[in-house]
Amino acid sequence: MTNRRMNPRLYFDMPITYEVLSANTINMPPELSRVFQRVHPSEEGCGKKIEGRLRDLSSTGAFITGNPPPLLARIGLIFGIPGYSRVEAIGWVLWRRTEDVTIEGKDLPAGFGVLFEYLQPEARLHIDRLVRMQMSSQNLDQLWSTLLD
Repeated sequence: MTNRRMNPRLYFDMPITYEVLSANTINMPPELSRVFQRVHPSEEGCGKKIEGRLRDLSSTGAFITGNPPPLLARIGLIFGIPGYSRVEAIGWVLWRRTEDVTIEGKDLPAGFGVLFEYLQPEARLHIDRLVRMQMSSQNLDQLWSTLLD
């Protein structure tokens, strides 16, 4: 299995709290509302705080194991990462895996993928720094293994 992600990820197994948020109501002029189309996110379970596990993270999104909210739900997230105590984010549930599965010998847990709509700018920069550090470490490991062979 190859990693086809555009943004490198940090891998964790840390607690996260999330909840479905209500949709923002937009009042538009009648002539615009007649031709304007918008996704209406599910509000099923709105306001109920759910505990899960943050499994991977980039500055644009995350994968979370836990009871998955409905697809296209808008959710609020609260979690911590090393060197940054409390991250608050808003995101959209873009995909869900409803049960654990094994593909090509790799175990993939049930959970859901979130695309961030909002992530605190300082947290985004910190995540990017951690990703760069991780990538540098992996590059050094590859260099050492090449030199030792």
